[in-house]
Amino acid sequence: MSYHHLTITERIKIETYLELSLKPIQIARKLGVHKSTLSKELRRCNDTYSAQAVQTHYEKLAKQK
Repeated sequence: MSYHHLTITERIKIETYLELSLKPIQIARKLGVHKSTLSKELRRCNDTYSAQAVQTHYEKLAKQK
């Protein structure tokens, strides 16, 4: 099975689509990712989704490995 990590570009698109009030399932389809991928991504944020904050967190975790 192949895994795909979201890029900063995809995260910016998620942030933009959320600002446009698209539903998570619509965003997942537009990005070509599974709805569970998007759901997990959105759960990482407490309140408001911030592409830059999520990317920074992801990069910190990647450096620890």
